[in-house]
Amino acid sequence: MEKMTFEQAIKRLEEIVDLLENNETSLDDSVELFQEGVQLSRYCSKKLGNVENKVSKILIDGQLEDFDVEVENNE
Repeated sequence: MEKMTFEQAIKRLEEIVDLLENNETSLDDSVELFQEGVQLSRYCSKKLGNVENKVSKILIDGQLEDFDVEVENNE
């Protein structure tokens, strides 16, 4: 998951939601999908938080140079 982009993680979350909403997944598979979804949700939340911190720093410092939206992986 560490190499996954934010967009890829969101897309996978959408796939998981679709699979769970279909009600055609076994209970065991549903639990695994739910677990993966929780991990992806945390991953996306962390990425958004890191980007938010960078944007806040830029706004506070008033500097727009070298703004890189790549998020550090601290996992």
